[in-house]
Amino acid sequence: MSDAPLPSLWLETTPETAFPPLEAPLDVDVAVVGAGITGITTGVLLKRAGLSVAVLDSKRILRGATGYTTAKVTSGHGLVYAHLEKHFGAEGARTYAEANQSAIARIARFVEEDQIECELEWKANYVYGDSEQDRQSVEDEVAAAQRAGLPASFVEDVPLPYPTGGAFRLDGQAQFHPRKYLLPLAQSIAGDGSHVLELTRVVHVERGEPTRVRTDRGDVTARHVVLASHLPILDRGFFFAKAHPHRSYAVAARIGDGAAPDGMFINTGQPSRSVRTSRDERGPLLLLGGEGHKPGEERNTEQRYRALEAFGSRHFGTTEFPYRWSTQDYIPVDQVPYIGRLTRASKNLWVATGFKKWGMTTGTVAAMIISDAILGRPNAWADLFDAKRIKPRPSAARFVKENASAAKHWIGDRIGKTEGDVLADVARGEGRILKVDGKRTAVYRDDAGALHGLSPVCTHMGCLVAWNSAERSWDCPCHGSRFAPGGRVIQGPATKDLQRRELGRANGSTPAA
Repeated sequence: MSDAPLPSLWLETTPETAFPPLEAPLDVDVAVVGAGITGITTGVLLKRAGLSVAVLDSKRILRGATGYTTAKVTSGHGLVYAHLEKHFGAEGARTYAEANQSAIARIARFVEEDQIECELEWKANYVYGDSEQDRQSVEDEVAAAQRAGLPASFVEDVPLPYPTGGAFRLDGQAQFHPRKYLLPLAQSIAGDGSHVLELTRVVHVERGEPTRVRTDRGDVTARHVVLASHLPILDRGFFFAKAHPHRSYAVAARIGDGAAPDGMFINTGQPSRSVRTSRDERGPLLLLGGEGHKPGEERNTEQRYRALEAFGSRHFGTTEFPYRWSTQDYIPVDQVPYIGRLTRASKNLWVATGFKKWGMTTGTVAAMIISDAILGRPNAWADLFDAKRIKPRPSAARFVKENASAAKHWIGDRIGKTEGDVLADVARGEGRILKVDGKRTAVYRDDAGALHGLSPVCTHMGCLVAWNSAERSWDCPCHGSRFAPGGRVIQGPATKDLQRRELGRANGSTPAA
């Protein structure tokens, strides 16, 4: 039974890492929890400023959201600037644009200074309407982006092989291979009193001076701790209530040079469709993303991949898709990521979350803001992204809706029907919630035919998990925690595995050894 999700294009085309786990207690200036683009960039900036750093990850590095992104490096985040201007003012929209444009420039400097070969290509980014009915909202976004200082324009002709309602075009944007970009940067952290630590799960952080980071392999003490683990593993700050999880899917296929679209694209409507290309020694690849939904609310996740493949076949003539993967991100209730101190009382605990699927730039913004704060330097963007902010106007409706949904799952899933009680009906590679000896039980049959029983109660806040058929994982619909078929936590905010349950030999089952 494998705990690994489907590998992304980025994972399939780069070597596995072999950084050590924590082997003895450590004392450093800064401990960074999470080794994605935010954690690694923060570690690099702080080490190069003269601090000692330990970057910790429960898995191998870059196997979380950063390893499963579509890797667009852009300030064009859908229809965001009109929203920002309305709810955060013209200055807020300008600040958001400036921060993301600066992140693009920071990435380009790392590539140039460190001579990183990461397939960085400069491309225009397009946010297009699905039909003429979307034209006004796209034109409004262009106007707001221009007022924010971006090189934006409205274009009628979008270089895609199907009709659109025109697009918001943003020049001077980029795309790259995220692991080829970040692996050399991670390597530059290790040594001279700094560390990259893999297979080291952080289970708690104890406040103090210094702060103590508790892991399953021992403790790390640090003057500052940065929580860059997607959604923070600490519930202080209630980020699980201020940002909601969202899963999305991607596929990649070979495409002829003449059929490859020139640019990066995303539509304004639903279902979402993200389009970009990549290139290797064999030629161009087409990457398609979208088909998003809340985790645990789609029984047949396989159909999401099929929808993307059908879209690629219909419009680009691609028929074989050797790469398919999915990812998860968190959407902040007011549409601006949370970056800064974890709580008002936290002097040395920092957080970065809620990147709403645009983590290549906003994750870099987070690293720049937090590293400046730790180093005592002013940062002009910090107030906009302040993790402690309360913005009732833009966030109230979304806050109520998303938390009502979590409450509905917490209650409704407990009184809903199970899928029966016949263990023998569970097919190989399948998971179901069954009634076993009078208890709801998460049951999985591995490829060898052995059954595995688990408590279906998420160890974060007690919601019931649901089976994800495409990824072979147990997903929590409330706050997005995910668990491997055997119960091991593979994505927080949960830090504890699902509890195992004995199944016995009832109903003709073959229990796992």
